[in-house]
Amino acid sequence: MATGILIIDDNIKLCKSLAQNFDQLGYRSHFAENSAKAFDILSKHNVDVVLLDIVLGKEDGISVLDRLLSWDNKLPVIMITGYGSIETAVKSVKLGAFDYIQKPLNFNNILKIVENAIRLANLKSENQRLKNRIVALTDRIITRSPKMIDLCNKAKRLAETDIPVLIIGENGTGKELLANFIHNNSRRSAYQINTINCAAFPETLLDNELFGHEKGAYTGADATFIGIFEKADGGTLHLDEIGDMAPSTQAKILRTLQNHEIRRIGGNKSITIDVRFIASTNKDIQGLIDKGRFREDLYYRINAATLHIPPLKERMDDIPVLVNHFLSFFSNNNSKALNRVPDDVLKCFCEYHWPGNIRELKNTINYAATMSTTGQIRIEDLPASFMDMEKKESGHNIREETEKMLILRMLKQSDYNKRKTAALLQISRKTLYNKLKKYGISLTGTG
Repeated sequence: MATGILIIDDNIKLCKSLAQNFDQLGYRSHFAENSAKAFDILSKHNVDVVLLDIVLGKEDGISVLDRLLSWDNKLPVIMITGYGSIETAVKSVKLGAFDYIQKPLNFNNILKIVENAIRLANLKSENQRLKNRIVALTDRIITRSPKMIDLCNKAKRLAETDIPVLIIGENGTGKELLANFIHNNSRRSAYQINTINCAAFPETLLDNELFGHEKGAYTGADATFIGIFEKADGGTLHLDEIGDMAPSTQAKILRTLQNHEIRRIGGNKSITIDVRFIASTNKDIQGLIDKGRFREDLYYRINAATLHIPPLKERMDDIPVLVNHFLSFFSNNNSKALNRVPDDVLKCFCEYHWPGNIRELKNTINYAATMSTTGQIRIEDLPASFMDMEKKESGHNIREETEKMLILRMLKQSDYNKRKTAALLQISRKTLYNKLKKYGISLTGTG
């Protein structure tokens, strides 16, 4: 595919001249005289490099640069500047532009900078691909739960085959992680796994995402679009939340699995594909079949092997190891040294039923790690929504119970000396007295 160049300049004559030069060298050029047209082009065409005038009519080139990098922070943007705006051009490079070139323009100089930008972008892309491959190879499911260990062993055996796998589990249990685990342990691991959430698209858009379309297939189809089945050729396709798929799309999936070929929307020829198929859902598929909302023949196609992921509340052994894993992860990400989670907080986690499963636990640790100012996660660092849900479930205030336990522990540690206890708790003696009275704690020591 030819390299795409987008020239954004309010001087149309200049745009056409540059585009003609690039096209003669085999590039695919587009140009726009304002940001609105530029983003319209970006939404419809593949663009590898942008040339952006720093003075764009009434628009500020720096603000357009910021919007371009928000659109795609890997997109190389080369600023075009006049003599009087060199300082602004230098500023733009600091803000993320690849480079700048000064007017009057010399096409050979522009070409060198464009080639360098493309070369560097390709290197970064290759580095990222290798990093992703390393992550995939070392990808592991963190567990010490006997149920999960047994499940992983089954998944590993299934990975050695090409039979379709259906993964069933509540939201947040790790269905996508298990699909990745199967792929990474399979003979197809040198290729990509492509995942699509079927619940995220309305019916017509889902068909487009799955099978792609030909240019001119419908109004607005200005270019051929490759669907996820084709992208997954040679690798693995994971259809997440397949239970939310419309019956008409289910019929197309069934034909694809039977014939090992797809047809793009608006196309008149079949395209052979070779993919490993994994589906996942949080729904009761048999119940959907009984209600006429899921095809029974498709169900028998996709569940050659079924893996049920237990919810987190059924694998409480995993909570301590998952907590430590997420704590380490977010500590590194936030450059914040956090110790292990104290016993009172861990007890709180182990008593909670986690309706959002591992995803909720991860988000809770992330929030608490962000809010912590003491080097450890305390009860008061936990999100209010978590505490409210815990109180609603248990009928008691776990924050107060935990605080009472902490006071008793500090009292014992200080040999029931009130002054030392207050110091350990980092509160005043008056506050300590009020809390002792509140929780009905009587002292047997001095202080």
